Amino acid sequence: MNITPLTASFGAEISGLSLHNGLGANDAKALRVALLKHKVLIFRDVSPEPGVHVSIGKALGKLAPPHPMYQKVPDYEDIIIIRNDPDNPPENEVWHSDLSCYPDPPFAAVLHGVHLPPVGGDTLWVNMAAIAANLSEPMHKMLEGLTALHSLKKGFDFVHEYGQQDRADALAGADQADHQASHPVLRKHPVTGELAVYVNESFTVRINELPPAESTHLLDCLYDMARNPRFQMRLKWTPGTVAIWDNWATQHFACGDHYPAFREVQRVTVHQPHLS
Repeated sequence: MNITPLTASFGAEISGLSLHNGLGANDAKALRVALLKHKVLIFRDVSPEPGVHVSIGKALGKLAPPHPMYQKVPDYEDIIIIRNDPDNPPENEVWHSDLSCYPDPPFAAVLHGVHLPPVGGDTLWVNMAAIAANLSEPMHKMLEGLTALHSLKKGFDFVHEYGQQDRADALAGADQADHQASHPVLRKHPVTGELAVYVNESFTVRINELPPAESTHLLDCLYDMARNPRFQMRLKWTPGTVAIWDNWATQHFACGDHYPAFREVQRVTVHQPHLS
């Protein structure tokens, strides 16, 4: 397996490791090690069939329950479809960590570009562990001990604006206790122990220990840090591209500049990593 770093902070392109037929035990372990180190892994010229796509996710860990807000690939409930067309405008143009609203957020995602626009539609990631490591000492001390509330209903409130009634009904039916959670603002990675800033514009509602005005100002400050290109990487999709990322250490942003051109990506979500 050949690893080519993509930025000085994180991200790597992988070659010499075939994903076409799934992964054996040794390759799967090497992939998990690389993912924990580099946080985002990019593969080119793969185009896995749905069954192989699922097997790649299973090689990384236990798969997450089906996502309540997305359609699934027929016969493969572990693969969600994220589609943009004239009836489905981009909805991920906000920095976020997938489903941070869950008490036990998912570890990783395996994303396959199935239908790509002629130009645009890039995906960006930001290294939230690098941001935590670059906090000033006073800011670090201030954030220690603070927690933030995350909510599915906040993250998907846009479905009402878009008039997507079926998704609005699913959102209304989501159990509030199961779809909101509080996490440390400085959250320790469950495997590596690395600290990351763990708030995001999509799902985070407030900092619990602060009054509303102070919470808003502090969250805005942390969101601004995520917009710093120094801590980001950008992927230009080409046919056959697969991206895998550590959802505990990064946030991502899907650029909607291709709209209304058709774009479809499919994602398998990994709930917990294999540790051996």
